[in-house]
Amino acid sequence: MRKKFKNFIEKQSLLSCNSKIVLGVSGGVDSMVMLHLFHVCGYSFEVAHCNFSLRAEESNCDEALVKKVCDEKGVKLHLKCFDTVGYAEKNKVSIQIAARELRYNWFSELCKNNGFTTVAIAHNKNDVVETMLINLTRGTGLKGLTGIKSSANGVIRPIIFAFRKQIEEFAHKEGVAYRNDSTNSQIKYARNRIRHNVIPELETINEGAVDNFYNTSIYLNSTWQAIEKMNGEFAKQSKVYKNDEVHYSISLLKGYPFRQVFMVEELTSYGFPPALVLDIEKSLSTQAGKIFYSSSYQLVRDREWLMLSKLDKTTKETEVEIDANVTRIEEPIALTFKSVDVTADFVIAKKSSAAVFNLGKLTFPLVLRPWHQGDWFVPFGMTGRKKVSDFLIDQKVPLHHKQNVYVLESGGQIIWVVGYRTDNRYRVNKECSKVLQVNVL
Repeated sequence: MRKKFKNFIEKQSLLSCNSKIVLGVSGGVDSMVMLHLFHVCGYSFEVAHCNFSLRAEESNCDEALVKKVCDEKGVKLHLKCFDTVGYAEKNKVSIQIAARELRYNWFSELCKNNGFTTVAIAHNKNDVVETMLINLTRGTGLKGLTGIKSSANGVIRPIIFAFRKQIEEFAHKEGVAYRNDSTNSQIKYARNRIRHNVIPELETINEGAVDNFYNTSIYLNSTWQAIEKMNGEFAKQSKVYKNDEVHYSISLLKGYPFRQVFMVEELTSYGFPPALVLDIEKSLSTQAGKIFYSSSYQLVRDREWLMLSKLDKTTKETEVEIDANVTRIEEPIALTFKSVDVTADFVIAKKSSAAVFNLGKLTFPLVLRPWHQGDWFVPFGMTGRKKVSDFLIDQKVPLHHKQNVYVLESGGQIIWVVGYRTDNRYRVNKECSKVLQVNVL
């Protein structure tokens, strides 16, 4: 095991002569064996132990063991106690996610404050397979099948080459002290169900199943690295940021041979399940107008673009009355109102975010509301009326933007499709002596 350990570190280039290493040690067999191997192989390192306060006295005994071993070996120990349950409740995440976030946030802090360049974590070969199977059951793209990397973002996993059974046998042979986490036997957790129920069944089919899964993860990782590089170049051409939205070119997506992989990896990061992403991919060959939703985002299949935006869950049905003395409102959109005398040097601003109305023709209070099907107005420069829905189509307003369009009314008549066009009946003429200026902020 010692020789394999050193060879793996060298072959994978996990450490350099300048590496300053901190080991994440829980007290379990994997991390205690890793600590032992680093020590007997002569590496210089320090240890970090997290007490998540989840198993009462068990957690304290884990901490005591790690402290005892570090004292015996003369290794500096960093300790941290967390209120994991409180963190999970506050951030509305599971206990497992809370523990992971707390652990890695603290590791980052340790690296920053102590100059560590490398954090060593004791994942093994079985952990890789369990992660692959978990990702498969939840639905994943190619990246989710690449397993756990031996090195990524300053974190190394130097015993990932070994089976869990090999590590346990080595611990027994070398007399490495460790503690068993009682929760590892509780099958209420998905990982434990896979560990205790699924993998043993797979090994009845082929006793080399774990090794085969592990090797497959390595092959897929090589494939993924090549595709990821191509996807990165493709993203530069096809992906555009507009305000708070992300737009993907439909024509470029149609011609890209790896578009399914690209779209799955892109859109699952916004909460779209892989199965739904495949439906989105199919929509590239259909007419515009479809909308797809994740828990926090919406994606619109428009004419030339897939338009991704954060889902606005606020109500759009509020009507706001605006009296003659009002100068500003903030909700549902921010507008300013100003009465101005028309003088010889008066100039009307020509921009869609500003509107000017003949004040003498207005009836107060004005009403600001969302547009509805059947609404109509007389667009500026025209004499005939036009439905707002048709006007928005002519303006090529994307479907998901239409739901955010408001109209301003006077006496029950629309005087402005806000941000787009005013009504011709309320235009400023030669006889007009006073106007109302309205601006979108």
